[in-house]
Amino acid sequence: MYQHRLIPCILLKNGLIVRSQGFKTHQIIGNPVSTISRLSNWNVDELVVLDISSDDFHDRGREDHGVRYDGSTTIDILRHIAEVCFMPLAFGGRIRTIEDIRDRLAAGADKCVINSEALERPAFIEEAARQFGTQCIVVSIDALRHDDGRLEVFSHGGERATGMTPADWARQAEELGAGEIFLNSIDRDGTGKGYDLDLIRSVTEAVSIPVIACGGAGAYEHLPAAVIEGGAAAVSAANIFHFFELSYPYAKKACLNAGLAMRGIGLDSTYFPREPVYDHAIEDRAIEKRLAQAKAGTGPARTMENAAKVTWCSRCVYPSSSASYLEMTDDGVCTGCQTGADRKGFDEAELARRQGLLKTILESTRSADGSRHDCVIGVSGGKDSYFQTHYIKNVMGLNPLLVTYYGNNFTDVGHRNLYRMKEVFDVDHIIVQPGVDTLKKLNRLGFIAMGDMNWHNHVGLTTNPMRVAVQNKIPLVIWGEHGETDISGQFSMNDFLEFTYRNRLEHEARSFEWTYMVGREGLRKQDLVLWQYPSDQEIIDVGLRGIYLGNYIAWQSNEHLKFVIENYGFEVNDEPFERTYRTGSNLDDMHENGMHDYLKFIKFGYGRCTDHASKDIRSGDMTRDKGIELVRKHDHIKSRDLVRWLEYVGMTEDEFDRIADTFRDPRVWRRGDDGWIKDNLWD
Repeated sequence: MYQHRLIPCILLKNGLIVRSQGFKTHQIIGNPVSTISRLSNWNVDELVVLDISSDDFHDRGREDHGVRYDGSTTIDILRHIAEVCFMPLAFGGRIRTIEDIRDRLAAGADKCVINSEALERPAFIEEAARQFGTQCIVVSIDALRHDDGRLEVFSHGGERATGMTPADWARQAEELGAGEIFLNSIDRDGTGKGYDLDLIRSVTEAVSIPVIACGGAGAYEHLPAAVIEGGAAAVSAANIFHFFELSYPYAKKACLNAGLAMRGIGLDSTYFPREPVYDHAIEDRAIEKRLAQAKAGTGPARTMENAAKVTWCSRCVYPSSSASYLEMTDDGVCTGCQTGADRKGFDEAELARRQGLLKTILESTRSADGSRHDCVIGVSGGKDSYFQTHYIKNVMGLNPLLVTYYGNNFTDVGHRNLYRMKEVFDVDHIIVQPGVDTLKKLNRLGFIAMGDMNWHNHVGLTTNPMRVAVQNKIPLVIWGEHGETDISGQFSMNDFLEFTYRNRLEHEARSFEWTYMVGREGLRKQDLVLWQYPSDQEIIDVGLRGIYLGNYIAWQSNEHLKFVIENYGFEVNDEPFERTYRTGSNLDDMHENGMHDYLKFIKFGYGRCTDHASKDIRSGDMTRDKGIELVRKHDHIKSRDLVRWLEYVGMTEDEFDRIADTFRDPRVWRRGDDGWIKDNLWD
C-alpha cells in the first residue's frame, strides 16, 4: 500500500532554526543539531531543511552551548546535521549550480530542494535531474493568495512576483524532470489557521509526481486534511513541531486516526536515544583546552569573522548579542519589544478568550474523584510563584501540588517566602533537596564546562515538577511565563508554547544533559536522579503537558509583586542587589542576580539590570533614558556573593576570572591596554 509521509520542515537562518510567519518575521528558536536529534529519536519519516539565509555565513551564537561544530558555511552545518539525521533528508537554500547540488549530496543530503534558480533558469531542473536522477530533485513553490483570490508563485523568499500560477509552474517543473513538489503557502505561513486546501488541490490535480504540502498548520487536526482533501502525497509543517512536547508522535497519531496510511508512531529510536551520548575523551580534551587557555590568559576560546557589530534596540536597552536569541527590525526594534507590544495590545475580549482556553485545559485535567492533585506548580517561592499559586488555587479553584527544587542558594528572605507558601495558601508542598556535596561538584562542573555555576538549578527546577507529576499521574504542570518569549520575543504570543524536553535541553541545560556529568568528579548515574527527565513513554502514558500561565492571562510582573506583598505578606530585600535595582526578584538564588548574572555580562556584555530595565520600559514603568542610566550603574558590577561561591566550591578568584575570560564573546569584547573593553549603548 502507498504510504503517506509526515515531514517536519526546519528553517535555518545564519545557522540557527527560526520560526517563520508570512515569510517576513523570523524569530530565532535555537540550534538545529539538538532539534534534529530529537526528531531522529522519534523515527521521523523524512525531513526538509531550508536555509533561508541571505549569505553563506553561519554563527551558532554561543560558546557556552554543549552543541559544538566546526565551520561557518552551509556545507559545514549540513555535515553536522547529517550526523544526527536518521531519516531521508532534503536540503534547500542557495542552490544555483550543479556543483552546489553535488556538494550538498556529498555532505549528507539525500535530495536537494530548488526554488529561485529553477524559476530564473528552468533548464537547471532538467540538467540536475539528468545528472542526479529525478528522485533527487525537489522543486519548491512558494505561493501567495492575493486579496482577490488569485494564486501566484513568488521567488527569492517571497519577494518577487513571477506572474505564474502554482499549477502551471508545477506542471512545467514535472515536465523538466522534478521528482517532487514542495508547496508552501506564503499567506498561511505561521498563522496556524490550517492549510490552503484549494491551493494544494490546484497543484495535485495538475501533476502526477508527489506533492508535499506545507504552510498553516496550527493544530494536529489540520495535518490529515492536506492529504484527504488536498490530495497531497505528504504533509509538512514547521512551527508546530517546535511548540509542544511529543509534537511529532501526536501529529502522527492524528494522521493515523484520520485513516492515512503511514508508518506507525515510534518513540525512542534504538540508534538515536533522547539523552545525548557524549564522547568523554573528546569532552575531557575540550575541558583541558579551556583550562589551558585560562592558565595562559589568552581570553576567548573562539574567534569570530564576518560577525555583525553589536547594536541595541531603539525602544528598550537590549543588545543584539542577547543570550536569548532576538532579531531587530529595519528600524532597530527588537522582537522582545514587538512581542511585548502584542501582549499590551490584548483587549478585554482577547483576554477573555485566552482565559476561556485556560479554563478548558484546567477542567480537562481536574481530578474527577479527588484521588490526586489537579495539577503541579513548579515554584521557587518568588513573587511569580506566589501569583501562580494564588491564581490557580484561589481564582480557578484547583487543588495544586507545589514542587520546589532547592539548590542550596536561597537568600534568607527567599527561604522564608518559600516555607510560608504552604501556610498562606493551605497547599501541599514538596521540596526536593539534593545532597550538598553533589551540588558543589555540579557548581564547579557547570562553571568550567559552560561558564554557568547554575546549570544544576536551571535543570533541577525544570525537571523535578515534571518528575513529580509523572510519579503521581498528574497530567498538568503550570509554569509562569516563558522566559525567552518574554525577554526576546523568541515565539509569538499566538503560539501558546508549551514546555518541552527540547527547550529544557537546549535553553535550560545549554545542551549539557545529566549524562555529561556522569563520571566527572566521581559522579554516578544514581547521584543524578533528580536531574533525569521522565521518559517519553511515561509522559505519553500520563498525557502530561506543561503550560505557561503567561500565555493565557495579563502577565504584569510588577503588579503581581505589589499584589502578593499586600495580600500574602511576600517579603522583599531591604536593599537592591548589586547588579540590579529591583528588590523582589530571584530571592530563591543569591547567585542568579549575582555571579551567575555577572558571567552573562562577561559572555555577552549585559546583565540582569538590562533584563529588568527592558521589561519595565516595555510595560511603560520606566523611560529608556532611565533604563540606560541604571544599566550603566549596575551591569558591570562584580557581585560580592563571589566570595561565598569561591569558598563553597574551593576555587580562587584568579582561577574564576581566567576561566570566565575564555567565555567572552568576541562580537562584544576586545582587549585594550587596560584590560577588556566593549562598546556601550551610551557611548
